Amino acid sequence: MLQQMIQYEHAFSPFRFGDVELKNRIVTPPMLSCMATPDGFVTREMIAFYQAFARGGAAMVNIGDSAVDGEFGLGHHMQLNLGRDSVIGGLSTLVEAIQKYGAVASIEVNHTGMLGLPSVLGGRSPIGPSPVIIAHDADSALPETDRVITVTEMDQDLIDRVVENFAAACHRCLRAGFRTVMLHGGHGNLLAQFASPRTNKRTDKYGGSLQNRARFAIQVLEAIRSRVGGRLALEYRVSADEIAADGMHLDETIQFLRLLGDRIDLVNVSVGGIFDPACLVSMAQPTYLPRCYNVHRAEAIKKALSVPVAAVGSIRDVASAEEIIAGGKADIVAMGRAHLADPEIVNKTHRGEADDVRPCLRCNLCGERPARFFPVRCAVNPVAGREGEYRCVPPPDKKKKVVIVGGGPAGMQAALTASSRGHQVTLFEKGRTLGGSLRYAAAPEFKADMREYLDWLVRKTRQSAAEIRLETDATAAAIEALRPDVLILAVGAEPIVPDIPGSDGPNVVWAGDVDTGTAGTGHAVLVAGAGLTGCETALHLAQQGKAVTIVDMLPEEEIAGDTSGAGRMALLALLRQNGVQMRSETRLVEITPTAGVVIDRSGRRDELPADSVVLALGMKSRSEEARPLLGLAPEAYTIGDCRSPRDLMSAIHEGFSVTAEL
Repeated sequence: MLQQMIQYEHAFSPFRFGDVELKNRIVTPPMLSCMATPDGFVTREMIAFYQAFARGGAAMVNIGDSAVDGEFGLGHHMQLNLGRDSVIGGLSTLVEAIQKYGAVASIEVNHTGMLGLPSVLGGRSPIGPSPVIIAHDADSALPETDRVITVTEMDQDLIDRVVENFAAACHRCLRAGFRTVMLHGGHGNLLAQFASPRTNKRTDKYGGSLQNRARFAIQVLEAIRSRVGGRLALEYRVSADEIAADGMHLDETIQFLRLLGDRIDLVNVSVGGIFDPACLVSMAQPTYLPRCYNVHRAEAIKKALSVPVAAVGSIRDVASAEEIIAGGKADIVAMGRAHLADPEIVNKTHRGEADDVRPCLRCNLCGERPARFFPVRCAVNPVAGREGEYRCVPPPDKKKKVVIVGGGPAGMQAALTASSRGHQVTLFEKGRTLGGSLRYAAAPEFKADMREYLDWLVRKTRQSAAEIRLETDATAAAIEALRPDVLILAVGAEPIVPDIPGSDGPNVVWAGDVDTGTAGTGHAVLVAGAGLTGCETALHLAQQGKAVTIVDMLPEEEIAGDTSGAGRMALLALLRQNGVQMRSETRLVEITPTAGVVIDRSGRRDELPADSVVLALGMKSRSEEARPLLGLAPEAYTIGDCRSPRDLMSAIHEGFSVTAEL
């Protein structure tokens, strides 16, 4: 442990801002949980969710996106409402749960402003600095009331009310035991709406010059200080660059922060905003974007100001945090998705067990679910969001013989969970290595996050108490010889091959084989299938300099629809940048030695020149292979793609859930 403290001496050193002292420099940023009650109160699930980060060693745990009031401030359902004294009791229990592990409890205090939805605001129109009309797509999943929204411009009386609501909300947080709060001045929320020329079109004392646009934030900060004095440290979150051309950029953000002056004790430096899809990609960087994405902006702000700075954005581990802090780029490092994937990341690293930390995929599932008002979950950590139920999985009443067939992600997770509970586990894998279909998904150069997770999962499975039999067919005789109490079938899925002329030709290959390099292609490539697999394979080939066209019967808006919103936008942008052509609503009907024959929605037939055709038309489960084995044990389960081809989260969560209660 001493060696690790020396190795990470900056990250593990204490730090002080305002009147708050942190035991180390690693904190969690505010993350949405969507775990409050429908009327905005703390729940046991919320307490368990945030407490896990404190137990895991984080120095400060930030409670995500809490509204200053329930009239206009709410941004989503299942959000904390700080607008009433009755919330204080639950908040105090939440603070207590975090502080018991030596962590500081913080809370993001926010007003969503013009981003509010009438369906969330009880039918009321949202408010903002300027009157605008926001129109959502006709095919949006939003209710009818939210399709076209008219934003009400805030007059002086409404501005004064909201300023007072911020101050009252922070005072309630102080009464609940918080020693610091974070004012959300970024990502396009109300404080940012007043500051940004993109959203503030006023001509009065709140609009025009930067000094005027900063007036609302200054009034909020001064009202809070007048109510709480120095008893609360104030952290201010900004988008250093709003990315949008007509938004705020780094130089102006620095000038804005100078105007706030000593009214704040810490700056949390983020980027982007919710208001524009292109900005959203920068705000929640998916796997295709660089790690430590935002650190250079934090560094610029730290050099320009005397106030301490916290950096956030795709920071993967304590080693990265050490480099950032030691290099003088930030004083504090906030890691969100890394903590979701493994809440014990700080403690494990402190103990010299960094290799044991479960890596984050940056798949953004954790953000997608709360955006749809569902409780937070993590694709690779099946306990995240369910800590109250599964924090401590008890040993079984009776230890059982468990046989698992299939060494893909579902089978490996099942082996890990079952063996950790003391069951006697034997895992059959007919291939030479563990990994299953995850090996294909992790193969392209730009899938570094997935490769790290795959390596971790294979390593943990090999280190477990499970007996692993590679290159071994799980025949009925082999299974019966073990006399299992439980049989778990995780034999995965196989590629769908279309029943069209030429599909068995030598110029036809499967996407997975292309990704791993098992199969090669010519220069002109036609990829059949525009789901995530097809699009990633197309990008993989285009980055090798090949001319790639994707065809699919899907409409354009559904291309790569089986990934997160931010991931989809980033992937499509990369496909365009690399010259990949798209033919949506187009069906492949024949493959010749030199072309793919397609028919579009109008019935027009066309030949697309292609040296190779890559099939990425989905998978079909190997349920027929599994079905004859189901009767070989008193308990039998089918999990993962063998049950139904889906995504990694389904495989991991099913592998865990089946074995957590055996």
